[in-house]
Amino acid sequence: MKIAIVGGGIGGLTTALALSQNSHDITVFERSAGIREIGAGVQISPNAGRLLHSLGLGTAYSDISVNPHRVVLRRWEDDSIIRATDLDESFISQHHVPLANVARNELVEILGNAVAACTNVTLKFSTHVVSVEPGESSSKVLFSDGSSQSFDIVIGADGIHSVVRRCVGAADKPRFSGSAAYRALVPRSSVEDLPIDVTNRMGPDRHVVSYFIGRNRSHLNLVCISPEDSWESESWTEQGTKEDLYSRFEGWSSDFLSLLDRVEEPVFRWALYDREPLEQWGLGTTTLLGDACHPMLPFMAQGSCQAIEDAVVLARCLSGVGTSSASDSLRRYEDVRQGRTAQVQTSSVMNRDLFHMVDGQEQRDRDMIFSISPPGMSILDWVYEYDALTVAI
Repeated sequence: MKIAIVGGGIGGLTTALALSQNSHDITVFERSAGIREIGAGVQISPNAGRLLHSLGLGTAYSDISVNPHRVVLRRWEDDSIIRATDLDESFISQHHVPLANVARNELVEILGNAVAACTNVTLKFSTHVVSVEPGESSSKVLFSDGSSQSFDIVIGADGIHSVVRRCVGAADKPRFSGSAAYRALVPRSSVEDLPIDVTNRMGPDRHVVSYFIGRNRSHLNLVCISPEDSWESESWTEQGTKEDLYSRFEGWSSDFLSLLDRVEEPVFRWALYDREPLEQWGLGTTTLLGDACHPMLPFMAQGSCQAIEDAVVLARCLSGVGTSSASDSLRRYEDVRQGRTAQVQTSSVMNRDLFHMVDGQEQRDRDMIFSISPPGMSILDWVYEYDALTVAI
């Protein structure tokens, strides 16, 4: 089948790679001039890491991965440890691959290289898709230059501001969460003494996640979430300043503030948007994937992981399928994925409330529960043990 993928980010490229193994004729349309990804770091949990290995990226993926030794929860005002969970051999044995932190641009790079090597995939850059006309036997893609092209299937992997989403009947708009994320990098040379952990510092109405990323652990990635009354900029990301970032975390522990002192410029400020879970992902021979259909807040670190799961399930549903059953196969993919992604979306919102508790009895109860919970990461087994390669379709 002739398949169009709108969007060349993590979700779109993973979909192209997964579909390429089914001998489809695939075209990826990307608006930017080349393969690139905005943002610094991304966490890849085992549910997605296993899939990247299955797609043949094992060596390249391992080369760009930093595998943390622990996940550590700390208190905002003194950096005291609330809970530390080892990501040791027993964790890897249970989930088959380690948790990994990667530089987002490096992940997109290895995906792009793998896709470029596929003879049945064409990457078209600087191509602006303005609309899609879904149909029962084919769907038409319309471009900004006035041209159009028909495909047996069209997949919208074009992010939270998806053009394709509007074309399948979703009239909703992205919902501003009331929070913004400052994303900053500290060079490794300034933090050589830090352990290789994923650290979550929780405080009133805000929290900070930090972890090493990049080949050879080149940088410590900081994601600092704080309240934002509104977002006036037309863009959902803009350049911030170290001074503004520092002012939002006054009174936090000296250890954390010393990290902020070592941050490299530039600092970027991101509006955090999500949407309500979507009931209808597709129409006819058009469907959605990743943030285009289930954008989620970052408090489960699952945005990219869920897009990777989508890609593999979609490829399985389209394996051996002809044009006569294309729309039925897309509806099957949507049925398989909707409940899973809605649960992760909802859990992400719940985690925000959990991480951002103001100091008081409820917060003390939370910290006590974290501290006495059984060792390991069993609370996330439902996330990590999902297998897109074997889930019933």
